[in-house]
Amino acid sequence: LLADTGCVSVSDRCLAKSQSLFRHSDTQESPITNVNVNWRKMELSWESSRNFSKYTCTIMDRDMESLEKEVNSPLCSFPVELDMPLHKGVFFIIKVPNTNISKECTFLPGGMNGSAVEDFSCVIYNIFLMNCTWQAGRDAPADTQYFLYWQKSR
Repeated sequence: LLADTGCVSVSDRCLAKSQSLFRHSDTQESPITNVNVNWRKMELSWESSRNFSKYTCTIMDRDMESLEKEVNSPLCSFPVELDMPLHKGVFFIIKVPNTNISKECTFLPGGMNGSAVEDFSCVIYNIFLMNCTWQAGRDAPADTQYFLYWQKSR
């Protein structure tokens, strides 16, 4: 479950909108900035101060399983049904081919202490309907929103 909008931004300080933490490391000042992740669409986007015709973007889980894509713009879409344990954290790597330009970000899911969902349960009816309920964490701010995403698994 993700709090907030489902979108996570990376600023120079790498604090994300949903209280999750992004850390990035660069070997040089990168023209790649403002990295964003839209978890609903599984899209990674960024801005670049220079125009490049190609990028490669990679998502890698803690077990070093990865998926790499080549794109022609600063937007990379991964399959919504991606079979990775995102809740354990993932790495994103954006590279410009044939250069030493890259941006690496680590997404560490989290939230404010005491804001985690409590009393989570799901009931499945006739194989076709699943009803899930939960309570907001005791210390969650009143405007906290939680979203539940379902994806096919193997």
